[in-house]
Amino acid sequence: MKYLPLIVAILLVLAACAQETTKDSKAKEIADQLKEQATEEQPETTPEIVEIEEKPVEQPPAENTTTETKEEVKEEVKEETISTAKPTRMYKFLDKFAKVTGYRFMYKGDRYFVKGTTYKIILNVPRTVKDVSFGDIKKNMFYYDTVYVDRANKNAIAYCEGQTSQLNRQCSQLEIFDLGYPVSFTEYDATLPEDWLFSYLDKEPAFLEENKYHLEGGRIVTLAKFDEIPAVELNIDPATGIVMRADKRKGDILVARYDYEEYAPNVVRDVDVIHRSKSDIPTSETFYK
Repeated sequence: MKYLPLIVAILLVLAACAQETTKDSKAKEIADQLKEQATEEQPETTPEIVEIEEKPVEQPPAENTTTETKEEVKEEVKEETISTAKPTRMYKFLDKFAKVTGYRFMYKGDRYFVKGTTYKIILNVPRTVKDVSFGDIKKNMFYYDTVYVDRANKNAIAYCEGQTSQLNRQCSQLEIFDLGYPVSFTEYDATLPEDWLFSYLDKEPAFLEENKYHLEGGRIVTLAKFDEIPAVELNIDPATGIVMRADKRKGDILVARYDYEEYAPNVVRDVDVIHRSKSDIPTSETFYK
């Protein structure tokens, strides 16, 4: 009987352990039920796929790979040099010449009528050509005393206009007055007074003196000298910028002279540098001697 209290104590301990086990079992069961319930209530989801639009990557602007050639660079430098260069003293004559509408002069006996890029030459001595064809028209003899030169198109056409009474009769008898005969452009491409101005426009004269020198007839000119070989002397009309005489010299020796006589500015019309039929020429404009 002395062991009865001990047995009772052991039983009480076992009962308490059984009760704890039962509690743990119930707690586990409740936890499992809550887990199953949460799983049933949450719907199955599929991960959303987000499409990202790919934008093209902007490339940096390409470098200019074009390279200038040496010639292009030289041209640019040349243009800059011309544009920034100080004009020579000859440019004041160009300003005068720009106001000239046309002019005439005589050179070695031939009379010139200049307007723009065209001019007429009345020959001092008429020329003769044999066996000439003008399309279907054939002439055993052809005379011409007038040449029309077009520098823009680089051509020259000769006519028998009868500037003298004798030649006028011959032109009429042969019926060649309106027949144009092509002649050598090179032969009649004369050195005009204005050509000297343009040739020396960008050259600074070594000597320039005004209102001192005179040509035949008492005309006062400006003398411009250029140190070249041979040296060039230009006698310029200060009112119009036209060169009236050009000399080439070697020391005191005159090598060549271009003398433009009977110079008259602003007297040439458009009709004076084109061929006109007899019916188009008024009697007051005939040159018959």
